[in-house]
Amino acid sequence: MREYFRDDEVRSFWNKLLESKSEDISRINSSDSKDKTLTISYEEMDKIDMNFALLFLRYPEEYLNLLKDVLYGRGEEGKRGGLLSEDFMSRKDARVRISISSKLPDIKRNIRELRSDDLNTFLQVDGVVKRVSEVVPTIVSAAFQCSYCREINLYPQTGNRIMEPLNCSKCGKPKDETKFKFIPERSTYYDTQIITIEEKPEFLRGAAQPARLLVHLEDELCGKNNPGDRVSINGILKGKQKSQMNQSMSRQFDIYLDAMYIERESSEYDEVMLDDEDIKTIKKAAKDPEIYNKLVGSIAPAVFGNEMVKEAVILQLFGGERKAFEDGTYIRGDIHVLLFGDPGVAKSQILTYAANIAPKSVYTSGKGSSAAGLTAAAVKDEMSEGRWTLEAGTLVLADGGLAAVDELDKMDKEDSGAMHQAMEQQTVSISKAGINATLMSRCAVLGAANPKFGRYDENEPFPAQTEFPATLLSRFDLIFVIVDRPGKVDNDMADYILKVHKAGESIASGRGGEKAQVYPVFEHDFLKKYIIYARKTCFPLMSPKASDMIKKFYVDRRASTSKQGTVSITPRQLEALVRLSEASARVRLSERVDEQDVERAERLMESFLNQTTVVNGIPDVDIILTGFAQKDRKAAFSLTDIIRRLMEASPNRWASLKDIIEEARGAGVDQNQVERTLEMMNKKGTIIKGNNDQSFRIVG
Repeated sequence: MREYFRDDEVRSFWNKLLESKSEDISRINSSDSKDKTLTISYEEMDKIDMNFALLFLRYPEEYLNLLKDVLYGRGEEGKRGGLLSEDFMSRKDARVRISISSKLPDIKRNIRELRSDDLNTFLQVDGVVKRVSEVVPTIVSAAFQCSYCREINLYPQTGNRIMEPLNCSKCGKPKDETKFKFIPERSTYYDTQIITIEEKPEFLRGAAQPARLLVHLEDELCGKNNPGDRVSINGILKGKQKSQMNQSMSRQFDIYLDAMYIERESSEYDEVMLDDEDIKTIKKAAKDPEIYNKLVGSIAPAVFGNEMVKEAVILQLFGGERKAFEDGTYIRGDIHVLLFGDPGVAKSQILTYAANIAPKSVYTSGKGSSAAGLTAAAVKDEMSEGRWTLEAGTLVLADGGLAAVDELDKMDKEDSGAMHQAMEQQTVSISKAGINATLMSRCAVLGAANPKFGRYDENEPFPAQTEFPATLLSRFDLIFVIVDRPGKVDNDMADYILKVHKAGESIASGRGGEKAQVYPVFEHDFLKKYIIYARKTCFPLMSPKASDMIKKFYVDRRASTSKQGTVSITPRQLEALVRLSEASARVRLSERVDEQDVERAERLMESFLNQTTVVNGIPDVDIILTGFAQKDRKAAFSLTDIIRRLMEASPNRWASLKDIIEEARGAGVDQNQVERTLEMMNKKGTIIKGNNDQSFRIVG
């Protein structure tokens, strides 16, 4: 390989390459065109001369300056004239932006692997857009008027500050003999923007923090990227000297990428390549009658039992079909699942396992997450000179994949409430500091939470044991209550755990382990490919029989509780049944949703409803949707009337607890129901408590 080329040789290479760009150059010269970008692919350079292309990677700025000599007719090229027309050169903004694209994986680098040797080289990085600053104009050429000759001339500008000219380009007077007046309206500007990208979450291992990289954008590249976008960026890696408090020159530099070309991924699954052998193996597995059992056996095999929970997680990973309509509305296909129960039942382990299997996932803990960290935030960014920037949170970064949120119960109510829009409308809206933006969060949410009193009490209704707002609980398609109760399975669980540990000891000592106890049936890589292939190629249609089954399940269940005055299922659960059935069909790579898929969805839905909505033996889904069961709602209406009457009869306008209980007993409401309903009404803000919680008053 040659170590260098002479300048005239480099110009010759560029001339040869530009012979095929006549149409692009004509477009740039045209007065009607606003696009002044000349795009050259790295493959075109490589085709002309491989050594030339390799040296371009090492000395991109030198080679690009010589390319501009050819275009503008500077230096040696000036003798023959440039490729740009006189009309173009006479314009105020006579700038051509060079864009270098590439499809070759050889120049791709991981963000965390960038080192000092990479400075001033051309490379490509992949990542997720984390922050986006506003687009601001930056001066290219500043107009100054000389006080001596009164001429206004343009002077090129670089760096962060506007620099006055040393001499007048017209009369030649130095600045110590004349004064220069800055004329903003006659200056030339171009658009600039700063974005921050970070490593893709699916490529992180363990507890590694995602590495970040600043990217500087210019002209046409500005304003086209939003937080959460997955991008591939070509550019020149540069260094910016760090500032110090004492204004002295620092030896350390911050790196940033001067972007030349950006390509957005059309799909979140484009990076995983499936060959013919992979597709053949996936199709063979999908035809296996035991495929569901094998998939369940591939989810957290070290966790005993919980087969129904694992089955629901499998369906969540495959997902239902997102339906978009001509009027712009859509119905989500992502399935939200909440694991709720006692500590030590492996909820977190299942979450972690699902996040590792999902082709695209983001894992976070509610204990360390805020509303802004989950959704998005407007923050001041020092790297963009204190301007407000938009930063993506977990649900935006997980767009198109899975957001695993552990310890949801540890979040503040205000923070967990921020998830409402992201889970149902699958968008995140930001209105702050002049920024009004809507970001996409089309992801499935897998959450885990503990009861507020530590352990789950099966004698108490589900909502009484959690402080989640009903509006958040209603967003979940399935909620599983996992209870650690002594019983017949204790012996089997103890044997299983001991076998798992024995296998782990054997592996640690190098003697091998019992594969059936430790290893999943399907390896992670295969599962990822299986899920990607199913989601990209399989869009099952509901068969008439399957549709009738879902309709019958819905109608019959609602009719079964109509006499008690309760609602046992709502349209939200009906839509969840459709999503679960579609996911089940996707597992088989089936083009139709059949009866077996609906049966599986109904079984999971029955488990969810029976565990969380039954009050005194009567199903009432309102306890999830509103936080009040039908009995509580009637008691609340009665107590409201009782408190209002007692307030009117009381000189201090307060109703005592003793009188409320006495009046309620006459209305058929027992003392336990009174105390529970008063507590619920106080939380809702319809009543307030007096001294020592022995008196109450209606709000308003």
